[in-house]
Amino acid sequence: MIKLKTLILEANKIANGTAFTLTNRDPWEYKNLDGVWYTKLKSKTSWLNMKSSLSTANYNDAIELLIKKSNGITIDKSVEKKKDDQKSTTKSDKSTKSTNIIIGDSQTGLVSKNSSKVQLIDELQEGGKGVGWLRDQVAAYPVSPDVNNVVLCIGTNGGYSSKGSAEAGLFTALRKTFPNAKIYAVQGSWGWGGVSKYTEKQVRSYYINQYQNRGAILIEPPIGDVENPHKNLPVYKDIGAAIDAKLN
Repeated sequence: MIKLKTLILEANKIANGTAFTLTNRDPWEYKNLDGVWYTKLKSKTSWLNMKSSLSTANYNDAIELLIKKSNGITIDKSVEKKKDDQKSTTKSDKSTKSTNIIIGDSQTGLVSKNSSKVQLIDELQEGGKGVGWLRDQVAAYPVSPDVNNVVLCIGTNGGYSSKGSAEAGLFTALRKTFPNAKIYAVQGSWGWGGVSKYTEKQVRSYYINQYQNRGAILIEPPIGDVENPHKNLPVYKDIGAAIDAKLN
């Protein structure tokens, strides 16, 4: 069996970021983005990180297969065009031609409902997910220079205990995928579930260190000390209004 390191070095020679299929009948698409391999069904829009989705052995086998087949690969330009069309449609702003988007975990939808300026992106929002998931999703998303502002609503599901590597990777991905965008961050909740023991000081410190210090503008107020952040609480109206004021 070829060592995984050798496989990755060879696989990375395939066009960076360009989607392709192995055969015309293959229902799956593949792409290599800065050394990370992604796959998805043609009928879907969300890309999966192959390394995090597969066991090491299966990932090894998959990359080896991609290398063996790569000589016959033809780049499907229609796939790229379709994604560009989807991007321009999905990311239309609610109020202006400029594009403002919000991405993150389950609380993202509630913030979006209370803002007239931001558009929630389905591929970049999912309940129960943490910063590492969002990093990978953003890295796999088509480069979108038309996006002016990105609002993050993420961090709670990691328990505010991160040492910063996932957040550093997220900001690297954000700047590659949304090169012209300002980054904003909604500060999360505490006082419930897995974050019941955290204090406001700890949560604010997390967002200052991991988001503000990396260039994000923090939104006030935080979601805060709540029993259930999945209800449409009054604080979401305050957060939505704060976002709209920033984006005016």
